[in-house]
This record gives sequence, structure tokens and C-alpha cells, in this order.
Amino acid sequence: MSQLPPTLATPRHGTPARTDFVRPIALTTLLVCVAMIVWFLLQALVAWPIAASQPWQMLVALAEESEWPSSLRWMLAHPVATSLLLAAVCVPSLVSSWGLYKGTRWGLLSFVWLLVITGIANIGVAWWMDRVAAVLIGKLGEADVVEALNAQRILFTATVLGSCVLFAVLQGWLAWRLMRPDIRSRY
Repeated sequence: MSQLPPTLATPRHGTPARTDFVRPIALTTLLVCVAMIVWFLLQALVAWPIAASQPWQMLVALAEESEWPSSLRWMLAHPVATSLLLAAVCVPSLVSSWGLYKGTRWGLLSFVWLLVITGIANIGVAWWMDRVAAVLIGKLGEADVVEALNAQRILFTATVLGSCVLFAVLQGWLAWRLMRPDIRSRY
């Protein structure tokens, strides 16, 4: 007499177990935000004595004389404030990630809003970097060098913008996924 092979038991409720991807994303984002804030605060501490040094002051004077873009001149003249502002920009993401990790409704909504805002802001930063590079390259004056650097700038900008668009699409998908009823019902 032969026996039948054992069968796999079916789930009791008839539905597969859900994988909770939200908490790992929230925790990862939380840890990245903490790391970025610590980095920018340490950067501010390092920038403090460097900003007062003679070589740095010469760089700031050169930027003024050469009429570099005003935003870049401001960042060179105020490196500590720039670092502190960058740290402050990370705080809303830190708070939002904490709220999402803890499972609060405001954490979910703020995280989704920050996904959308940062997706758009990244494209703005890429545009700013291109404009600054174009101005600085234009100040070189030598036609061959300017032409070669402009070609590299265009390639760089296309790569950065492509990455920004890709991340904006991924962030948009994640925002859409987080707002689906099965996820929203948990918050």
C-alpha cells in the first residue's frame, strides 16, 4: 500500500500574507536623514575655521571679481550657513520618516508630499547646476576650451536630468503605492 504525498496547507483566510515594505523604507530613509544631518553639521564645523582662512578669502574675492553667479558667491561667502541650511532641509524628511515608521497618518501623508516635492526639486537643482556651470565655463574665454567644456556640461546635465527624471518617476510610483487603499488602511 502506498501513501499519498503530503499536501501543503492552504492559508486559513485564503489570502497571502502581505509583505510590509513601508517600515523598511521608512527606517532606511530615517537613517539616511540622520546620516545627512550629522554630515552637514560636521561639515559646518570644518567649514568654520576654513572660511576664515586666507586661501578661502582669496577664493571668495576671486568669485566676486569674476562675477560668478550670485548663489555660488553667497555659498562661498557663507559656507557654515550653507551647511546648516542643508542640514535644516533634511529635518522635515527625518520627522516624516519617523512618523511613517511609527505608523502615523501624518507620517504617511507628509512622506508622500515630500516624495513629490523632492522629485520636482531635484530637477530644479539639476537646472541650477547647469546654469552655474554654463556661466563659469563662459568666463574662461578660450574658444576651444569653452567648446569642449560645454560639450561635457551638456553630457553631464543630460545624465543628471535623466537620473532626476528616473528618480521622480520612482518617487511618483512610491507615492502612488503608499496612497493605495491597502496601505492607507493601516494608517
